[in-house]
Amino acid sequence: MERDLITQTIEKIVLKEGKELLEAQSYLTMRFRISVDLTCLSKRLKKLMQDEQAVA
Repeated sequence: MERDLITQTIEKIVLKEGKELLEAQSYLTMRFRISVDLTCLSKRLKKLMQDEQAVA
Protein backbone atom coordinates (compact mmCIF):
# COMPACT_ATOMS: atom_id res chain seq x y z
CA MET A 1 0.00 0.00 0.00
CA GLU A 2 1.34 3.42 -0.95
CA ARG A 3 1.57 6.02 1.79
CA ASP A 4 -0.15 9.39 1.60
CA LEU A 5 1.63 12.71 0.98
CA ILE A 6 1.76 13.71 4.63
CA THR A 7 3.35 10.42 5.70
CA GLN A 8 5.83 10.52 2.81
CA THR A 9 6.80 14.07 3.76
CA ILE A 10 7.35 13.13 7.41
CA GLU A 11 9.52 10.18 6.37
CA LYS A 12 11.55 12.28 3.95
CA ILE A 13 12.08 15.48 5.91
CA VAL A 14 11.94 14.44 9.57
CA LEU A 15 13.26 10.88 9.60
CA LYS A 16 15.73 10.85 6.70
CA GLU A 17 16.95 14.46 6.70
CA GLY A 18 16.66 14.95 10.48
CA LYS A 19 14.78 18.24 10.30
CA GLU A 20 11.99 19.54 12.53
CA LEU A 21 8.25 19.01 12.11
CA LEU A 22 7.87 22.73 11.51
CA GLU A 23 9.89 22.39 8.31
CA ALA A 24 7.73 19.47 7.20
CA GLN A 25 4.66 21.61 7.86
CA SER A 26 5.97 24.51 5.80
CA TYR A 27 7.00 22.12 2.98
CA LEU A 28 3.46 20.69 2.83
CA THR A 29 2.00 24.19 2.79
CA MET A 30 4.27 25.54 0.07
CA ARG A 31 4.51 22.49 -2.19
CA PHE A 32 1.06 20.93 -1.95
CA ARG A 33 -0.99 23.70 -0.30
CA ILE A 34 -1.95 21.32 2.49
CA SER A 35 -2.49 22.91 5.88
CA VAL A 36 -1.70 20.48 8.69
CA ASP A 37 -1.53 21.22 12.41
CA LEU A 38 1.73 20.45 14.22
CA THR A 39 -0.20 18.25 16.66
CA CYS A 40 -1.42 16.09 13.79
CA LEU A 41 2.09 15.82 12.38
CA SER A 42 3.53 14.80 15.74
CA LYS A 43 0.86 12.11 16.16
CA ARG A 44 1.64 10.74 12.70
CA LEU A 45 5.37 10.75 13.47
CA LYS A 46 4.75 8.88 16.72
CA LYS A 47 2.62 6.32 14.86
CA LEU A 48 5.32 5.90 12.20
CA MET A 49 7.94 5.30 14.87
CA GLN A 50 5.74 2.69 16.56
CA ASP A 51 5.07 0.93 13.25
CA GLU A 52 8.80 0.78 12.47
CA GLN A 53 9.55 -0.68 15.89
CA ALA A 54 6.83 -3.30 15.44
CA VAL A 55 8.31 -4.38 12.09
CA ALA A 56 11.88 -4.52 13.36
